[in-house]
Parts: sequence; C-alpha cells; structure tokens
Amino acid sequence: MNNLYYKPSGKFNPISFLYLALAIGIAAPLLAFIYTYAILYIPFVYLNFLCIAGIAFGLGFVANFVIGLGKVRNKILAIVFGLIVGLAGIYASWIVWVAYHVNSSAFVELTFLDILKNPNALWSMIWEINEVGTWTIGRSGGSVSGMFLTVVWVIEALAMIAFPVFFAYTKACEPYIENDDNWAEQTAIGPFEYIPNAGILEKQLEAKNNEELMAMLPAENAGQGSHSVLTVYHGKNRSQSKEFYLSVKNMQHKLDKEGKSDFTERELISFIHISKDTGQQLFAKIAADAAVTEIKD
Repeated sequence: MNNLYYKPSGKFNPISFLYLALAIGIAAPLLAFIYTYAILYIPFVYLNFLCIAGIAFGLGFVANFVIGLGKVRNKILAIVFGLIVGLAGIYASWIVWVAYHVNSSAFVELTFLDILKNPNALWSMIWEINEVGTWTIGRSGGSVSGMFLTVVWVIEALAMIAFPVFFAYTKACEPYIENDDNWAEQTAIGPFEYIPNAGILEKQLEAKNNEELMAMLPAENAGQGSHSVLTVYHGKNRSQSKEFYLSVKNMQHKLDKEGKSDFTERELISFIHISKDTGQQLFAKIAADAAVTEIKD
C-alpha cells in the first residue's frame, strides 16, 4: 500500500551544503541579531514570547528555503539541516546576548568574534548570568534567575530547533517530479462539498477507482461554509506530466469570539498517486466550474 503514496527518493543536490553554509553563516546570525536586540530593548517581558515565535518561524523559513533550493528529498538529511539551522540561530543569539550584558557591566569590551572563538567562556558566562538574572516580571518583581530562567531558556531553544526541523522535514516530504528535476507544481481545485467520511474516498483511490472523486459536487455558497479542497501535484507542464499526486483536506467552518468566519483545516489524504487520466479529469473540473460561474454571472 505504501507505493500508492508519494515517497521521497532520498536524493539531494550537493550544492545544498553551500546553501546550508550561507544559511548558518548569514541568515541565522542576522535573525538572531534582530531577535536578541528586540528582547533586550522591548520593555514588556511578555512580548518576548512573541519574539521567540518570530525567530522560530524565521529559522523555519530559512530551513525550508535551503531544502527547497537544494532540492533535498532525503528526510534524514532534511532533519539534520533543520537542526543545524536551529542550533546556529541559538548559538548566534547567545553570542549577541552575552556580549551585550558583559560589555554593559565590565571594564573590558568583548567583540562577537572574541566570544565566538571561545565557546567554553561563553558557556561559563551564560551560567554566571543565570545566577543573578537580567530581567524581572512586574514592577515589584525580583530578578528572574536560576531554575525559572533556565526553563525559559529551554523553551526558547526548543522553539528555535523544532520549527526549522519541522519546516525542513515537511518540505523534503513534498512531491518532487524526478523527470523534471524540480518540485511538483500545485493546482488547487474546489471548493467541493464537505467530506463526512474520508475513509470511503481513500479506499476507492487506493483501489484506483475515481468514481467517488469525480462525483464530488461544488460547495454551496462558494465555500463560505464547511467544504473540501483538492490539491493536485504535477509536473511543470501539466498536460504532459507523467506523475500526479493528490491531497484532500476539509475546511471546517466556525465562528470566532467576534462572530467572524474562520476555518479549521484538516488533512484527509496526503500525496496519493493518481493516474494521468484522473489528473486531467480534475483539471477539466476547473474549466467546467469556470464556465458555470460565467453563465451564472
């Protein structure tokens, strides 16, 4: 059954290591510099958690970009790349942060390069600062230090590692058209009626039966309520592509606290292989829906 779904080839372009070097030498330190000075100068401690989310997403984007540009279809290598990007961001952030505090309280100035060349000294200074703390919670709160500060640092580190690893791994798992030597193009089709039981559709597709798929009806109210969306992955020239993969997701409609429409996305089927005929029939649905819309207008 596994061969019914897309499986990464495990290949990669050697130039991806150059892109990784540029990422950890330029992009990650730049993000770390911006992030560190943001948390140093933003007076509201609670906003620092938004800064953590910001650099985590930023490092994730960098890792995703490296995997995409380097055409990495090896999941293990993608995880390693994401881990390296995350660690580079953490290390650069610590260098900037420690340099700021040391130079603010000592008679001798240390450059970023001085600290970079001496990781043992960096480690010692981190724990010296941990003992006394550097920031407080609330106007009358004492300086945050020790175990509590360590927990905050651990949360920060986990976020800065988890996001690039996840983004890199996710990108490496996306369909890649080996004949085109490029990532698959994506064509969204829909919206269609909400799918209450995805198991039936999935079993039919695994059996190479597309009747249920082709019988799907357009969603009412142009998808303003709960609906489903199909995504077809194909070669650059979809009329000549030899590989086609399909993903299906439901978009569950809900109202937020302010009464505004929102959707919860749920992936039902991911990267299942479909025939060229099925792919072309799905593309024909786009033209048919456009024609119906034009008639209604």
